[in-house]
Amino acid sequence: MAQRRYHLWTIGCQMNRADSYRVGEELEKRGYAPTHRPELADIVVLNTCVVRQRAEDKVRGRLSSLSSLKRTNRHVALVVMGCFVDDVEALQASYPYVDAFLKPSDVAGVADFAENLNSPVALQTSSGDFATPSRVADLVPISYGCDHRCTYCIVAPRRGRQRSRPLSEIMDDAESLVRRGTRQITLLGQNVDAYGSDLEGQPDLADVLSALHDLDGLWRIRFLTSHPRDMSQRIIDAVAGLPKVCECWELAVQAGDDAILRRMGRGYTVDHFRELVARIRQATPHCAINTDIIVGFPGETRKQFENTLRLVRQMRFDVAHVAAYSPRPGTPAAGWIDDVTPEEKEYRRALVEQVQKEIATEINATQLGELVEILVDGHQRGRWRGRTRTNKLVFFESKDDWLGKMARVRITWTGPWSMIADRPAIPHPVPSLRGECYRIWLGAGAHRRRSRHSRGDASLHPQGQPSKRAFTS
Repeated sequence: MAQRRYHLWTIGCQMNRADSYRVGEELEKRGYAPTHRPELADIVVLNTCVVRQRAEDKVRGRLSSLSSLKRTNRHVALVVMGCFVDDVEALQASYPYVDAFLKPSDVAGVADFAENLNSPVALQTSSGDFATPSRVADLVPISYGCDHRCTYCIVAPRRGRQRSRPLSEIMDDAESLVRRGTRQITLLGQNVDAYGSDLEGQPDLADVLSALHDLDGLWRIRFLTSHPRDMSQRIIDAVAGLPKVCECWELAVQAGDDAILRRMGRGYTVDHFRELVARIRQATPHCAINTDIIVGFPGETRKQFENTLRLVRQMRFDVAHVAAYSPRPGTPAAGWIDDVTPEEKEYRRALVEQVQKEIATEINATQLGELVEILVDGHQRGRWRGRTRTNKLVFFESKDDWLGKMARVRITWTGPWSMIADRPAIPHPVPSLRGECYRIWLGAGAHRRRSRHSRGDASLHPQGQPSKRAFTS
């Protein structure tokens, strides 16, 4: 029997990426093999996003392009999941050729649908066992949904209230990934720092970070995205005290004007955000802070926009994801007058991006000549690709196999979005962050000079004192 194939198309946030990874795993367990060509697939899955109008337009365009495929190949199954799926009856009327509409993160629904397709599926592997290729860096959702009600955001209406996963489930996922070769795990949540508030005993993100830190074979831990309203000092202290947790913060400010923040329903002021960033930088002084910004929100005056621009200059973010406001049906803001013209929105968006590009260029330039540590996660256009602890993208050339290894490289060129480094010496494994082996691995001659955005000796607190957790067995 010919092996059946699936095509998976994903757009949107990291949560969608994580869901798509799991969809692929579940389909492969049932004997499907991936294909980049939808016309060769037996099942096509679209994992969708409607957070912004541009994303929704791409989804609708993709659906329209697939209508001809369904007309010429009646046997291909088309499944749509994600935040695009709201009123199923209306969607079925608009897209009658779609076989199934599934809610966000309904991985089990895709698996059940695939299992119930008419033709039987035979598993085609040489050993008879299923084995998913490992990814050096992988994603683990720890919560779904959101309890905040930002007036512009479609996530809460589409994904529902926050639902935190038990810590035991998270650890099971992490242990499985590490056994398969994953070396970095990113914890995901629509509001990751609110994790556990809906669970018995109310464990928090710091508890998850601490538990993962003790997992042998795991080298790095990241998390996103954080809400300034819910970031606790306990979480900040956990990042500062756990060497495996990378000091890279995804902290969405959205606007730099208090009146606009109130209209957005964000629940904090600009001064609160500044104070939070100050505490984060005091605890992790060589960290990176990334943010999200919306320009052209209903009622935003030029002066209020300039307050946002001023905040960007003051905070000196490492990365700022900037978007022009687009109304999302079903949100409170969708009923307000969208009184900022498209031309003005584009002007504001481009101006923030230009300022941020200048800031990122200056920040990354401080790395020139520095020796940095990167986890190599891929090969791109003839060069190896890796990321620093602060998530800076670094490329280098080498004929050796560096995939899944740590490399110490010296930066020879910097730009706003990436850097280039010399060829490293030799690939080497990274021991567990335990006891003297970690001290020895750092080495007496290791480069420990700290730049503004490179933490250096990861086993030390910012004050230079050894982390107790780093040297306990």
